Amino acid sequence: MVMDGGVIALAMGGLINFGVGAYFSATGEVNMGIVFMAIGLALQVLSLARIKKLKKKGSIDAGR
Repeated sequence: MVMDGGVIALAMGGLINFGVGAYFSATGEVNMGIVFMAIGLALQVLSLARIKKLKKKGSIDAGR
């Protein structure tokens, strides 16, 4: 399985957004923190879905 730059960018974006959201939540901007954390979670879900798709494609290609 070879991860492309898009998967890595989605994963890093998700982690960064979640971290920013946690910071905002801790410093009093709860609504802004929730928004950033939700965006981070959505990016993580997208990256995991792409990884799963790449794994499935890799196992199909390995059988040929």
